[in-house]
Amino acid sequence: MLAMYSYLANLSPLKRMINLLHRYILKQVFLASLGAVSFFIVVLVVGDALRDVLQQLINNQVSWNGFFQLLILIIPGVIPYALPMGFLLGILLVLGRLSSQHEITAIKAAGINLYTLICSILFLTFAGTVLSVLINLYYAPLADTAYKNGIVNAIRHDPLRFIKPHTFIKTFPGYVIYTEGQEKQQLKDIWLWEMDKNNHVSTFIKARKGAFSYDEAQEAILLKLINGSGERRSSNKNLGEYDSQNPSITFKELSLSLSLDKILGKKRVDRKLAFYTFGELLQERKNLIETYENDPSEENYKNKIQIQLEIQKKFAMAFSIFSLVAIAIPLGIKTSRSETSANLALALGLALSYYLLLVVLSWLQKQPHLRPDLLVWIPNLLFQTVGIYWIYRVNKR
Repeated sequence: MLAMYSYLANLSPLKRMINLLHRYILKQVFLASLGAVSFFIVVLVVGDALRDVLQQLINNQVSWNGFFQLLILIIPGVIPYALPMGFLLGILLVLGRLSSQHEITAIKAAGINLYTLICSILFLTFAGTVLSVLINLYYAPLADTAYKNGIVNAIRHDPLRFIKPHTFIKTFPGYVIYTEGQEKQQLKDIWLWEMDKNNHVSTFIKARKGAFSYDEAQEAILLKLINGSGERRSSNKNLGEYDSQNPSITFKELSLSLSLDKILGKKRVDRKLAFYTFGELLQERKNLIETYENDPSEENYKNKIQIQLEIQKKFAMAFSIFSLVAIAIPLGIKTSRSETSANLALALGLALSYYLLLVVLSWLQKQPHLRPDLLVWIPNLLFQTVGIYWIYRVNKR
């Protein structure tokens, strides 16, 4: 502390004022942005949980322990979206408050230009961008993969969670299941209807009991029915109606495979490109380039552009922090208001317009010859150009 005070004492009054200003701006923007990022992380995590996990918790398909573990795994995937919006809101709050209290005017009157004022903000922006790059390229894909596998593991450890007694279960595509009771891994008095592609009953089966197990290779639940009977059904029959024209059969054991594709999405061996780490993307890109050189077909070209688009998209998302900050600085100074609600609405509007433009450009991924891997940078270039121009205009006033 003594060394710092000694250093400040040897500086001119203007330089001391600039140093104190940098410390103040750095502290205020950091705290405001940290709070805003935390707020957006909670909002996005809750949104993902309501969409993907909460319904499974309500249906007793995931335990409370597994539910909270899955919530933690969602966090890295939403940070690249929360960071730009958090910085945007934090800067609007701080600069809006300074502007409304006429402190910006006082700073300019002291001979300090706007570029000096925003140096601390740009330093924090650079640090946030580096963090976003690390998360976007490595930690988020790992967490997303672990999240998908976590749902699969919950099913593997207790597949019976998908079955509820005295309820018509329509979770599994192509089947409707009803059971009178359950005990451990076994069901009692099972009624099962197999549906055709028109969603009409094609087969009716009834068994005294059944046992469940999980097939990891097929990502399906195996149902072994014991001591039952079954019959083919006419398509015009409803659930529970017998068809005397089709003879029934009896069996001691009957095994069925209930697919989980609609619940889990694609199998883990067929991961989406968004779940690839940067190293995996580069290796895949190298393989696709070699494939295209050996066979320059339209399909191979499309695959090569697709992998390049995913790489560029991850970097573009990380640099979106600079884009939104470039807009937030002049707007924060010009709005001249310190109300949190107004700044929150402004931040959400800007962020939504940026991501909407990004989504519109992502539709071009089906047109590889338009080079969507390069067009994905248009939102960043547009927002940064407009932001730099506004900063220049505000500094001139």
